[in-house]
Amino acid sequence: MMNSIEKSNGLQFHYYFKDSSHSINSLLRNECEKELLYIFKEISETLGLQLELETLPAEEGGFKETWKFLGKNSAQISLVVAIAAIVISRFPIENKELTSLQIENLKLDNELKRKELEKLNLEFLQDDEEISQETLIDSVEIVNKNYKVSWRKSNLYKKLNNYQKVEYIDVLRLQDEKPVGTPRKVHKNEFSKFILRSDELPKLELENVKIDVISPAIKRGKFRWKGFYDNSIINFLMNDYDFSNKVINGQIHFSNRYSIEVEMDQERKINQDGNIIVTNSTVSKVNASIEGETRIEY
Repeated sequence: MMNSIEKSNGLQFHYYFKDSSHSINSLLRNECEKELLYIFKEISETLGLQLELETLPAEEGGFKETWKFLGKNSAQISLVVAIAAIVISRFPIENKELTSLQIENLKLDNELKRKELEKLNLEFLQDDEEISQETLIDSVEIVNKNYKVSWRKSNLYKKLNNYQKVEYIDVLRLQDEKPVGTPRKVHKNEFSKFILRSDELPKLELENVKIDVISPAIKRGKFRWKGFYDNSIINFLMNDYDFSNKVINGQIHFSNRYSIEVEMDQERKINQDGNIIVTNSTVSKVNASIEGETRIEY
């Protein structure tokens, strides 16, 4: 059996400066802490664990931020702290954009995610239960599929990279404020490895989805239709020219019960809050229209 991880209930983020000062820009400090707190939040939520945080007094030597983790039991806390230390300091395999694994994870439904977590059975960890290195590795793999973790980490290192005073940082686990293991160090010239270079996501290709039509574009030109899809109102381009011509020529009449089944592409990006937003929707083909009980295929 693999060795178990050491107990820990705190994490220290240490800024080392090029000069001998012990002060840090207030705005930068708050922005970095925000990204770190979001990382902790995403880790615990991804694993289905409930945790709270307390901020301990800042220390000198350049500047140390310390958080104490509070939760159901010491085993869950130790796991989250160990994952956080690894995630914050380990170089990503790819850094220019989100990995294909993370992108695929966007398509996973809750049932598949639940099955992944069931294998680890983290919810039922007992207090003082030993956690194997294997469980830690498997948990880190699940967390790394969460694109928001990579996004927040990118934001963190982007801010640090722009702050000339920082020479390097390290992350250290703590148990009742005493060091556990060795610090995980990241130098300034390595910060760029964590930074995502694009907020664009691959185009989402949707097959045979249903749109409730709110208003069609009945004039020629790049006018957008309005419809209701996936519990949201969307504006979309109609690029099925045969269907569009039928509409313009008056061959299709609309009512408040008119829907279309379509092939649709959606362009997406990540906004400043780390949420995925649709920037453009385009219907390439209308497969069928539905009005009440009447269905017509094209």
